[in-house]
Amino acid sequence: MSSLRHVYGKVLVVRPPVPATCNKAGANYKSEVAHLEYSPRRAYDEWLTILDGIIASGGDAVLRFEEDDDAFLDKGDLQVAADGAVRPVGSRTEVGDMRNVLTGRVFTANGPWVVVEGRALRAVMPNVLEHRRAEATYYHELLAELAELGGYQLEVSDDPWRWEGMADIAVVGEQVVLTYAVPGHYDATVAPKSRRSSREGVDFAADFVGVPESQRVYVELVYPHFHGDTVHFGARPTNRSEVLVHYAGGLWGDGHDRVAVALGQDRLVAISLDDAIHQYAGNARQVGDVVLVPEGVSDGYLASLRRLGLTIHQVPLFELFGKAGGGPA
Repeated sequence: MSSLRHVYGKVLVVRPPVPATCNKAGANYKSEVAHLEYSPRRAYDEWLTILDGIIASGGDAVLRFEEDDDAFLDKGDLQVAADGAVRPVGSRTEVGDMRNVLTGRVFTANGPWVVVEGRALRAVMPNVLEHRRAEATYYHELLAELAELGGYQLEVSDDPWRWEGMADIAVVGEQVVLTYAVPGHYDATVAPKSRRSSREGVDFAADFVGVPESQRVYVELVYPHFHGDTVHFGARPTNRSEVLVHYAGGLWGDGHDRVAVALGQDRLVAISLDDAIHQYAGNARQVGDVVLVPEGVSDGYLASLRRLGLTIHQVPLFELFGKAGGGPA
C-alpha cells in the first residue's frame, strides 16, 4: 500500500544541528550521562558526513535553515556558561541562551509520518516531550513549502497521544512493526524513565495514514531502547524480499516471538547485544541499495548486511550522536 511504500525513499527530510548546542535533554541512556566537553563544530561535520552519505547513495536531502541560528553564525567558537549564556570564546558578549535553544531538533527520526496520495500531501505530527514541542513549527513550515512547490494539497494532523514519530515505525514489505512503551514494563529493572511512544499514539498515526490493522505488528520496548529504531530497521535487500534487521533483546516479553511469527523467522536478520546497545546498529538508514551505519559496528554485522546485497557506508558519530544518543536515522 502507498502509505508503507512511501516510508522509504531516496529523498529524506533532515535538520541540521544547532550551532550552539550541549547535551541537555538526558532522555535516553546515552544522553543521561553528563559530558564535560562537546564540540558543535565536530558535531556539524559529522552531520555533513550523513548528508554526503545520502548523496553518495543516490539520494537527496531536503532541509530548511532556521532564523534562530543567525545569532550564532560567524561568531567563531562558542562557549556555554553555567547559567546558560552563550558567548564567543574570549568574549563577554552574550549571543543567546541555551534555555531557548532547540538542541534536540537534529533528531529527525522524531519527525512526522508523511504520505503522498494522488495530489495530497498528508502528515501526522508526533506528540513529543515538552522540551521538543516547539520544533513542530519547523515541520509545518517545511511541509507547507514542499506542498506549494509540488502542487499538493496539504493535510496535517496532530497526534493527540504520546507518539515520538518515525523512530517507532519499521516497515517490512507490506507489514509495519509499531513500537511503544508501557511504564512499569519498559523501566521495570531501573528507576522510572520519561514517557515514550504509547500504543494509542502509534495506533492513531497508523490510522491516519491508512495502514490496515491486519498489516500492523505491535510490540513493547524495554529499557534502554527508547525508540524502535534502536532495536531494528526495515531493510530492502537486492537479492531477496524485505527483512527486519533486529535485536531480539530490545522488546518486552514475547515481543520478539510475535515479530518472528508475523514476519517469518527467515525474514529476521540478527543484531548482537553489543552492536545494538553500544554501537546503535539498529539505527541505520538505507538509501537506495546503500545502508548508512555508525562507525564501530562489528564485522559480523557488516557482513550480514552485505549478504543482503547491500553496500555499506559508515559514518563517524562520536560527537553528534555518541554523546547525545542517536544514529543515521
